[in-house]
Amino acid sequence: MRGFSAKTDLDVALERLLSAVGRLGTETVGLEAALGRTLAQDVVASCAVPAFDKSAMDGFALRASETFGATPTDPASFKVVGEVLPGEVGEMRVGPREAVRIMTGGAFPEGADAVLMAEFATDQGEVVLANAPVTPGKNLAMAGEDIQTGDKVLTQGRILKPQDLGVLASIQRAKVDVVRRPVVGILSAGNEVVEPDSPDAGKPGRVVNSCRYMLQGLVTRYGASPRWLGTVPDDKELLRAALEAFEGDVLLTTGATSTGKEDFLPVILAEIGELLVHGVNIRPASPLAFGKLEEVLAVLLPGNPVAAMVGFDVFVRPAIQIQLGQREGRWNPRVRGRLRRKLASALNRTDFVRVRLVGEDEVEPLRSSGAGILTSVTDADGFVIVPRDEEGFEAGTKVEVFLY
Repeated sequence: MRGFSAKTDLDVALERLLSAVGRLGTETVGLEAALGRTLAQDVVASCAVPAFDKSAMDGFALRASETFGATPTDPASFKVVGEVLPGEVGEMRVGPREAVRIMTGGAFPEGADAVLMAEFATDQGEVVLANAPVTPGKNLAMAGEDIQTGDKVLTQGRILKPQDLGVLASIQRAKVDVVRRPVVGILSAGNEVVEPDSPDAGKPGRVVNSCRYMLQGLVTRYGASPRWLGTVPDDKELLRAALEAFEGDVLLTTGATSTGKEDFLPVILAEIGELLVHGVNIRPASPLAFGKLEEVLAVLLPGNPVAAMVGFDVFVRPAIQIQLGQREGRWNPRVRGRLRRKLASALNRTDFVRVRLVGEDEVEPLRSSGAGILTSVTDADGFVIVPRDEEGFEAGTKVEVFLY
C-alpha cells in the first residue's frame, strides 16, 4: 500500500492550483443566450439612452412658466396645436400659450420645457386648462439622461443579469462577447459504483453514484458545462485510457485517489501528466489530488460525497471562476453568528465543519459529520472553517458561516 508524502497545507495547495489555470477564450452570443454568461470585455455605449428628448408621461407639452399660479379654480389656458404619439417624428413647435398633446415616449416638441400630466389638465379639445403648475423639466426624459455615448455601462468579468440584457438592448447591442464556458468532464472510478436505476442498486457491496449528480449540479451552478464520462472500473489501463481520451478544460474524477492498492488515479496522473498535489491537510477531502494533463486541469476528488463537495467548493469552484474571467472570491457568500455549543477540531489541519443557522444569529454544528453522510450537507446551511492553528471554538464564539 502506498502512503501519502506529507500532506500539503491548504494555502499552498490553493496557490499551486490557481496558478495552474487561466482565463479561457471568448465567443459571441445573442442576448437570448447571454443570461448568466461572463462578459469578456467592458461594454461602452455607442449611443445615448434615451436617444432623443421624450415625454415621461401622458399629458401636454408646454412652457412651465406659463402654468405658475394655476389652480383648479383659476386654471391657465393653452391652445392645443397638435398631438405626438410614440414612434412619430415631426417638427412640431410650441409657442406662447400653446400646448401639444403628447403620450409617454413621444418625441418632445421644440419650444416646450415640461409636461403637464393629464391628471392635472382639463382637455377641452382645442383648448387645455392647466389646473396645477409644473416646473421646468418636469416629466421630461432628456436625451442621454440614462446613458451617454462613451459611457462604460458594464464591466469585464460581470456575470450578466436579466437587467444587464435590457441595458445591452437599449444601447443597440444584439450580441455580446462572453468568456467561453469551461467544459468539465466528470468521471467516477470504482467497481462498486452503480447508477440509481441499476438493478444492482441497493445490493451489498454496491454504492449508488450520488457524486455524479451533485457535481453536475455544482458545475452548472457556477457557469460551466458538465460532461458525464461514465463510471470506470478499478483497472489501471481503463482509467488511463479514460483520462487520455478526455477533451475539455477541467477533468473531475471521484474515487481511487487515496492510498489503497486500487487507488490508481494519482499514479496515472503523475505518469501521463503532472501531479501537483496529492493529499491536502484538510478535513474532509484530505485524499484530494490535482495536476495537469497538458492544458487540462485534473482534480481527483474523494469518492465520499461530502468530501467531494468540499473538494469542489474549495478547489474546483475558484478554478472555474478564473477560467471564466470572474473575480475569484475564494469562498462562498457568508454570514456571522455565535456558536450555540463548542466546536471541536484538531491542530495542524484545516477543518470544514457543517453547521446550521438557528434563530437570528446562532450557529449550531451538526453532530453527524462523517464524509459519507450526505444528509449532513442537505441539513446544513453552510460550513465554518477552523484554521490549522486552532483546536476549535468555544460556545459563544462569533464565527463566519460560508453558505451553501
